[in-house]
Amino acid sequence: MSVDGLAAKSLLLVGYGNTSRRDDGAAAHILESLLLRLGMSPEVIGGDDDIEPGPGLKVLFLHQLAPELAELVAQYDTVVFIDAHVDGAGWAPLCWQPIEAAVEAGMVGHHLKPSVVVALAESLYGARPDAFMLSVLGHDFNFGEELSPETQTLAQEAVDRLVQVVHDHGRRPV
Repeated sequence: MSVDGLAAKSLLLVGYGNTSRRDDGAAAHILESLLLRLGMSPEVIGGDDDIEPGPGLKVLFLHQLAPELAELVAQYDTVVFIDAHVDGAGWAPLCWQPIEAAVEAGMVGHHLKPSVVVALAESLYGARPDAFMLSVLGHDFNFGEELSPETQTLAQEAVDRLVQVVHDHGRRPV
């Protein structure tokens, strides 16, 4: 099965969230599991370093999105943002959707949306990568580092989806 809309050469995976707020840190768990499936050590997830498991593939985890991310996003053909969402967002429990560049009011606040980062990449660097959102439904945002059982199940489905994305980009898992 192919993931719709992907036909690029270089791939950036950007996970973000708060690993101290249980399901809000789902992206870190997803990226750690993905790296294990790729035969890589996940120990640097949550640190300040990014990971390049192979040519044309970069994996990055951040506490939150910031405007300076636009420079990196502009260097890739495809970017997948990975996060958790709350019930009531109108999204499926495992959500995969394209992101359109959009500048929104209040984008200088505490948290930028992926659509704003993509818009900044386009307006500042003239680059418009294909961008997608992969989000899992979070069930528990209390303090703690473990995922709720429901979100853990969705996180594993998200890893399966990302393995397919990596495969579609010619980066086969080990």
